[in-house]
Amino acid sequence: MEENRSFQKSKLKFIEQIRIALSKPLWYKSLFQQSVGKHICYFLILLVLITVIRFVIPCAAYLQSVGGLKNLIYNGIPSFSFENGELQVDTPVDIERNGVRIIIDTSADAYTVEEAQSKAAEMGDGMNIVYMISRTNAVNNISTMTYDLSLMNGITINNDVVYRAAPIYLIFYGIFSFIGNIIAYLISALFFALFGYLMNRALKLNLKFGQIYVIALYAKSVEILLEAVLEVVGISLLYYVGSIIGIFITCNYMTRGMSSMLIPRTGDSDQDQNRRFFQ
Repeated sequence: MEENRSFQKSKLKFIEQIRIALSKPLWYKSLFQQSVGKHICYFLILLVLITVIRFVIPCAAYLQSVGGLKNLIYNGIPSFSFENGELQVDTPVDIERNGVRIIIDTSADAYTVEEAQSKAAEMGDGMNIVYMISRTNAVNNISTMTYDLSLMNGITINNDVVYRAAPIYLIFYGIFSFIGNIIAYLISALFFALFGYLMNRALKLNLKFGQIYVIALYAKSVEILLEAVLEVVGISLLYYVGSIIGIFITCNYMTRGMSSMLIPRTGDSDQDQNRRFFQ
């Protein structure tokens, strides 16, 4: 109890905020003693951590497994060049994964849609997609269009260009991944807040929607961390089971977090009890 009171009366550090968010939903009331800036900092740091788990660590691990970015670009993929609207690849490429097949063979002058459809039929039943790229064009089996590479005349791309551009691409991808995590987190928390608002009306708790939304943002901390870790593990069944468990944890934490708002704080007057963070 004394520890709870000390949290209520002091400014919380990030490690204290995440400790409460992850394991002490009945102390959520103490989080409302913090400033708006503290809330924003918490969510930004949390989502940076999620981005590191979901993107930075897997990317670094993959590059480590292939001997680094330079080795991947110069030895992991065939030497190629695209210049004057024509593609040249030293070694033909034919890869297939999860119903998608990519064929690159610049010894062929041009491919037709019929050839792509024939390759897709060879793969058997199911929704198969085949992309075929020749020296001068590209086709696939799900479109009747033929993409003429000469439309990209004036653009030069080769292994050297890819190697120089790859770090910039990875940085921008990481930034967009971070922004995507923010948007997804805010939207997902909104749905939980709507659930909490209905419960608030049914139980006549008299909490404002802004308060419920902040509780939802904190309550989702366990779920989003659990999903990020399981996503990196890469076992689909475990990920879906973990997601369901995470949803139940979020709902449970929301219920307990909302109830914490009704627990009087030592030294608070009745007027103070009704004055909330978003009032």
